[in-house]
Amino acid sequence: MPTVGQVSITLFRRRPVEPLAPVERPDVRQYRYLLRTADLASLETLHREAIATLDPLIRAHILRTAQDRLLSGRELTVDDVAGLAHLVAAGEARTPGILVSALTDAALERLAHRVISRPAALPLLEGHEDWDGLDPDPALRRQLPG
Repeated sequence: MPTVGQVSITLFRRRPVEPLAPVERPDVRQYRYLLRTADLASLETLHREAIATLDPLIRAHILRTAQDRLLSGRELTVDDVAGLAHLVAAGEARTPGILVSALTDAALERLAHRVISRPAALPLLEGHEDWDGLDPDPALRRQLPG
């Protein structure tokens, strides 16, 4: 073992640094929990109310992203809030993360905040503190009753 004077050089080696995992914002985590656990009708209602309050530019980004990722909804416009709400809710229910992973941080944070801030979302968020954050297999979700 090489030494400098009486000190081993190995003392000065840097330990490999583990890369830090990205920190998920609480609103986004709660939103993802809702997407994974709430029924489709509740998700559509929450999204319809939330999307109606978003800036048209954010709605346009969500719409374009949904159309590109889901290859559906080409007939929708920015003002078709109900159609966009259905597209987002159904798309995420079918394939978890397909839209959430493609939205810009700004659009995702605004959408998440608006959805989880709806009064109807509060009872649906019970248990989110214990959620491991993993997306379930969509095939298994469809087999569950309810």
